[in-house]
Amino acid sequence: MEKTDKFTNIFIDKKLPFLELRHSNTGNHYKEHIHDSFSIGINIKGESIYKNRNKKYNFRKNLVAVINPDEIHSCNALSKDNHEFYMLYLDKTWCYEIQKTISNQITSFQDYPNPLISSEVFYKEFQKLCELLFSKATVQEKENELIEFCSKLFEENIPYQKENINDENFEKICKYLKKHFKENISLEELATKFNLNPFYIIRLFKANINMTPHKYLVNIKINYSKELLKKGETLVDTALECGFADQSHFHRNFLNIVATTPNQYRKNFI
Repeated sequence: MEKTDKFTNIFIDKKLPFLELRHSNTGNHYKEHIHDSFSIGINIKGESIYKNRNKKYNFRKNLVAVINPDEIHSCNALSKDNHEFYMLYLDKTWCYEIQKTISNQITSFQDYPNPLISSEVFYKEFQKLCELLFSKATVQEKENELIEFCSKLFEENIPYQKENINDENFEKICKYLKKHFKENISLEELATKFNLNPFYIIRLFKANINMTPHKYLVNIKINYSKELLKKGETLVDTALECGFADQSHFHRNFLNIVATTPNQYRKNFI
């Protein structure tokens, strides 16, 4: 059997300082160890022996490993020649802030109760997230998808009670986004503009419309793009006019929201 070249690719971004993502097929073995990050991992190829919380698991596709900060663990491939994985390391403080957007009753980081998630759906969502982080997608899109994924993960084990937050800043931010939707406005930029904590802005939007500020902004862009496509504007011009980084970015978001491609949608009106 032909052996593939070994690699270890690491994604980091100074604009996303709270994460590190590793993609590797080296099959190297690790002794039991700890780290101060909250970590999530999957195997793309092959099987491993995963040890955590004094238990041993046969780790394979469609399983997701979850490792809390300072938990003793290891994960070693059964075969070095047929092994590939993703491992995401998240800052504990950032995770705590995400947990607080779910419930204002949270006063400290909540450990995830299960070391292993058996879910093909969740596995595929995590793999898709990892692929997005390594892609040329915008920083704003990467951050939003990470927030969405982690919120879904933590919501399963944190008692969630929908908040009623009456804050005039919500309407002000919505108005600002509608006016400046052609710009790729980041969460940090909104926080600076309105002198608010970025995680409070997430809470504010979830309480009022159950979506992140970035998702709201993308919906404004897509709704405007539909009007342009109805008028026969080209895909390239529409993407630029709506402030998308490139055509693939436009195509991906349009498909996610409208459930058809921009080109297929446009054909109905020309």
